[in-house]
Amino acid sequence: MNMSGVSFNDIRTATLITPRHVVMAKHYSRNAADPVIFHDRGGKRIERKLIGFSAAAGDVMVGLLDEPVPGNYHSYALPATGSDVAGLIGKPVIVSDQKRSLFVHLIARIGGGIIVFRHDEREAHGWGKNLVVGDSGNPSFVIVGKELVLVETHTAGGPGSGPYYGDPAVQASVRAAVAKLDPVYSIRTVRVP
Repeated sequence: MNMSGVSFNDIRTATLITPRHVVMAKHYSRNAADPVIFHDRGGKRIERKLIGFSAAAGDVMVGLLDEPVPGNYHSYALPATGSDVAGLIGKPVIVSDQKRSLFVHLIARIGGGIIVFRHDEREAHGWGKNLVVGDSGNPSFVIVGKELVLVETHTAGGPGSGPYYGDPAVQASVRAAVAKLDPVYSIRTVRVP
């Protein structure tokens, strides 16, 4: 999985949604001038600084990097707002935490701008965990083809929940924040089945 667009150098994780914009949990965001470090798939390190912020809907903070990252660092698409929300219920989601670990949870429900996960009680695969304090802002993804699509950044613990990036109001607020900080860039969306 291409995690080159996730900055794990601080437990207050930042995730690329354009080559110059990141999303974080509003209640657990990084500070201005904090280093934001990414590693490409070959391990090459790149450092940027946060120079601007714009709050979006719910628990979303959009941050602006001092300069864009090159193409070998991945910016994640968001779910298209016309995606089949009902069809996502029960689907697997890749959940990350502050220790750079990845887990497999299931989507329990989506509504009101929030997505909620659950553990797969039928499978004893050991790939789940309860999220804890410090995991806020870490991203969760659905897999569409060969691409990771950003569906959420953690707000709450347990199996996890947070803002659903495919919600029309949440996505509109993210688009507005991106345009306010640097309108040269825009988010990309992918229809999720």
